[in-house]
Amino acid sequence: MMTGIECLLLIPFTLHYRLLDRTEKWAYYYLISSVIFAVGSSVLGIIYYNNLWFNSIMYLIQFIILSVYYSLLIKNTLVKKAIKILVLPAVFIFFLDFFKLEGMLAFNSIFATIKIFLVLCYGIIFFIQLLFDEELIKGSIFINSLPNFWFNSGLFIYLCCAFLNALTYNFYLSHAATKASRLIVLSLIFTSGIIEAILFYIGLMKAKKLRA
Repeated sequence: MMTGIECLLLIPFTLHYRLLDRTEKWAYYYLISSVIFAVGSSVLGIIYYNNLWFNSIMYLIQFIILSVYYSLLIKNTLVKKAIKILVLPAVFIFFLDFFKLEGMLAFNSIFATIKIFLVLCYGIIFFIQLLFDEELIKGSIFINSLPNFWFNSGLFIYLCCAFLNALTYNFYLSHAATKASRLIVLSLIFTSGIIEAILFYIGLMKAKKLRA
């Protein structure tokens, strides 16, 4: 069902692509990667019964996309440089986890947890930036009129639940008796994914209102 929601959301984003600015387009690229992620995982899961290697690769691709997004979004020069620099050790950890520590046929929880934690930190920094942005204050611009406020909000809510999933995924795989609690985590992921899609759509409507 999430695949269907993501595909439907991709339609209005594609139709209004020209209304997105340089930064907002990276939110669109993230959405495209999410659709590829969802469809690819479903297909590989049915055919090969193991899509974890594909999931790990998509986590890396999404991390790079979101790193570019936040490096454009955040104004502080030191933070922008830190985001760019952190891509390199994160990629190193990915390859180490993928080929050595947990393996390509397991869920790479080490990299996934680090990736989500970093992106959550970037999201918090952006929220703080909005609160103290002098240009917005002087121009009497409400932060809820900004498309990126809604994109960031959607990402933040989804990634908070994904962080919990990344921390517990391998534990649940090895403990069959915890299926009920695993379903709770999956329900949170599903719900937060729907909320993310709704907030992304609101952000697109804000972009349309600003520039149409």
